[in-house]
Amino acid sequence: MGLYSHFTADELTALRSRLMASLHDRLTGPVAATSNGRSIQYQNVTADIRKELADVNTEIARRNGQAARRPIYMV
Repeated sequence: MGLYSHFTADELTALRSRLMASLHDRLTGPVAATSNGRSIQYQNVTADIRKELADVNTEIARRNGQAARRPIYMV
């Protein structure tokens, strides 16, 4: 059972689209703003979004019958 096993396929696809849009906004949006001598700088951390996106992709692959990871071969 994955973390997203209670989501329907359509919900997973919509979530993946939202995560991709959020990641795109983080990577292409402004990271600092200045107004009236005051400035603010945003932390552009995308690791959490990438992890969630990988989890959603893993759940979609699991539902499609694809192996989540490569097999381990013992020699």
